[in-house]
Amino acid sequence: MFKKLFGALEGESRQENQNYEQPQSSNDNYEDDYENENQEVEYDPDTLHGIHYDIEDFDNEVTSRAEAWIQDERSRGEELREKDTQSIYLNYRREVYKEWNNCDSDQMIRFEKANSLKYTGVQTSGFVKVDDDNPFLEPVHGLSLRDYTAMCLKISAGIDYQEVCKAMGIEPIIWEELNTIWPQRMGEDTSFTVTTLFGQYYAESVTIPQLENLKTEISEEGLANLERIKTDRYFYEELAGARQAAYEYGIDGAQWILDTFGINLADFQSVAMQWMTEQNQNWNAEDVTAFSNHQQEKQKEYAAKFAAEQGGNIADDVSF
Repeated sequence: MFKKLFGALEGESRQENQNYEQPQSSNDNYEDDYENENQEVEYDPDTLHGIHYDIEDFDNEVTSRAEAWIQDERSRGEELREKDTQSIYLNYRREVYKEWNNCDSDQMIRFEKANSLKYTGVQTSGFVKVDDDNPFLEPVHGLSLRDYTAMCLKISAGIDYQEVCKAMGIEPIIWEELNTIWPQRMGEDTSFTVTTLFGQYYAESVTIPQLENLKTEISEEGLANLERIKTDRYFYEELAGARQAAYEYGIDGAQWILDTFGINLADFQSVAMQWMTEQNQNWNAEDVTAFSNHQQEKQKEYAAKFAAEQGGNIADDVSF
């Protein structure tokens, strides 16, 4: 269950990153202006809007330009789908933001991520905004999403779920319901608030008093490797690539990471979410591409290693 949940999280992140890595070429002239003028702009820390204008004025300008374009298209007999309209607004939002802030594409993408809920209805890791009245966040059997995440962390670290249930003072049947209802809510919540908040809690290695005495053993080597993937992004990408290669060759990637590097699933996924959050908050397209390329290269290297250990790829024995 946990591997599937985090596979979905990481998959969405990779797709999201691909969407952001190549901004619209039509905006390149604004990036040139930014580089030439090199003007400093102060941004609101929450919205990442420039503080030199009103947000309402910004939204009105985007609407004015987008609606003018839409009206022109329709006057020429073009039929626009909702997706087309959204794309038009997206492009003009990018255009106005870069004009008004004289910024580069990386800053624009950070702005989009910070305001993803407002403009697209979808949450982004690192910029989660929580509505206290959100029905998807209502406790289940008196246990919040934070409580559920803390339990998941302990179980994915290798602690038996019955021990976790005992510490929480609940019956195993309650855990089964928790582990059904919360993932179900993640699937039903189109804003991805539950999923993103779950990932944020995981990144924080959240704990609760009832579970603080439940600990897993970790070797000195494992502890050293854990500290390294927290600070060395390239080492983390190497292990992420190795884990994916392991799965592709029928090996339990999470178990292989534990056996080889001494890092359990909970700790590895916590670091994965930390890097995802840091990347979103400090977006740099050049770095993102470099990290992605490194992971792919390492995945190929480990795939070759696993293939050799299994006697080579099946395709190696086929003559064409």
